[in-house]
Amino acid sequence: MSLLKSAWEIALERTENIQADPEKIKKEAVLNDGRRLAGAFLTADTLDSQPIEKAYGSCDSTSQPIMREGIALTILLNIALPQATDFEARFDRLLYLAQLIEEDDPNPLQMLGQIKQFLQKFLAARDSLADRMKQQYQGMFDEKQERLMQKYGKGINSAIEQDPEYLKLVQKGYAQITAQYQQALSDAKEQLKQMWGLS
Repeated sequence: MSLLKSAWEIALERTENIQADPEKIKKEAVLNDGRRLAGAFLTADTLDSQPIEKAYGSCDSTSQPIMREGIALTILLNIALPQATDFEARFDRLLYLAQLIEEDDPNPLQMLGQIKQFLQKFLAARDSLADRMKQQYQGMFDEKQERLMQKYGKGINSAIEQDPEYLKLVQKGYAQITAQYQQALSDAKEQLKQMWGLS
């Protein structure tokens, strides 16, 4: 008999005493149910809260905290810097989910309200930045257009929004403001995570 064991034999020896933990499996299933139901509620075309309310309300005393955790994790994963003003309808759904799982502690709901206001300020700051940059760059853009007209003898019809230098300036400004707001949002999400006792 060979002194060397195959990788298969070693793997079998290491795993022969491992047994499935039914309690852990049940916990994972309930946690995933909470995530799945919250995700379905957030992405549904119509605002139908009945499935998640029914599932959450019918949980026994040991399963409800686990489902609550799954819903809370889904809320946290769906808080992000918005790209457009239509984020508010989706954020209101996040607030609804938070109200569902928070019966006693108003602090997470207050924190989410503050986060919503913060995200509105982010969009306003981003729009304001674009307007300010446009005003600042307009003089340089007009000079550039004038030089091109003198050089080629005719005007070039282009908008400031198509100028590569202006676009670079705006992208740099957006990157800076996004980084600042992203850091503050990450801090707020961490506080919310601690309020919910999530690791």
